[in-house]
Amino acid sequence: MDHSVEGAAASPEVPQELLEEMIWVFRVEDAAPWNYSILVLAALVVVISMVLLRRSILANRNRKKQPQDKETPQAPHLDDSRVKENSSLSNLRETLISEEEIELNEKAAPQVFLPDPQETES
Repeated sequence: MDHSVEGAAASPEVPQELLEEMIWVFRVEDAAPWNYSILVLAALVVVISMVLLRRSILANRNRKKQPQDKETPQAPHLDDSRVKENSSLSNLRETLISEEEIELNEKAAPQVFLPDPQETES
């Protein structure tokens, strides 16, 4: 009826190597230290990520506040307005000069005419 019990009792000799391999493969040990270590690592990751998130939020706030501080108008200086006028005049002169150079280059460059693709097919 129960042949497995009779078979096990009939052949009690199992090679020692097979027993050691089976003990290693089917080992049963307490998994509590592993579970606790994974729990501690997960908690550590959460704490570090929260610290980094807070630092990022504070850095973004500070970065947004800085340009507003720079945009506050200060007492106007007469020298600055003269410099601005001179720089705008020099920019205008450079622009006009560069446009004149472009026009001269366009006039001096030879024009090349390519045949129409319809004419080459026929």
